[in-house]
Amino acid sequence: MGKKKKNKKNRQSKPVEADDQRQAAAELSDLPVPVEEAEDQKAQAVSQSKSPEDSPPVGDTASRRDFLTLAGQAAVGVCACTALAGSLRLALPDFYDGPPEVFALGTPADFKTGTLTWLNENDLFVVRDNQGFGAFSSRCTHLGCTVRRTADGFFCPCHGAKYDSSGSVVLGPARRPLPWFHVWLEADGRIWVDTGRQVEPGPRPLSMVAEVTAEKNDS
Repeated sequence: MGKKKKNKKNRQSKPVEADDQRQAAAELSDLPVPVEEAEDQKAQAVSQSKSPEDSPPVGDTASRRDFLTLAGQAAVGVCACTALAGSLRLALPDFYDGPPEVFALGTPADFKTGTLTWLNENDLFVVRDNQGFGAFSSRCTHLGCTVRRTADGFFCPCHGAKYDSSGSVVLGPARRPLPWFHVWLEADGRIWVDTGRQVEPGPRPLSMVAEVTAEKNDS
């Protein structure tokens, strides 16, 4: 009889232990989850909820990278071409006087011996010395800027070209000398110039109109 009672007691204690385990599990589930662990769980849930369509395809990313690379190379190429064009424009002479013109400069009395007169409206220098008269362009042969008189000759303020007193190039970027033009004395007593006829640099005695006509007929 004593042995049977002991077994009955053991059978009654097993349900009690199961109840204790369920109660402990319930208490653990009620405990607050740490903040960091909660954030990790949330981020994981969001990443798992995203569909493959939300992520950019690998090919699209590569295409954008290639486009940006080509755009950068194109911009560099445009800048290089612009700089090259500017350099060539500075280096190469490309200015030439306009259509030939024939016009009066004035009378010999208007120009004193030993002087250099700038005729702004005609873009010409008129020089008179003991040898005679001469007229040459005041426009730089590089890009057409008006040159300035210096102690040694002429200077272009635009790009630094230099000429000696006769208009020959001393320093570039200009390559051609300042052109001299044929002058003569007309029957009206005035000095005339023909910008279509270039001559050797330097003043010379004035030719009379009859001599000029003869020279034209010979040529």
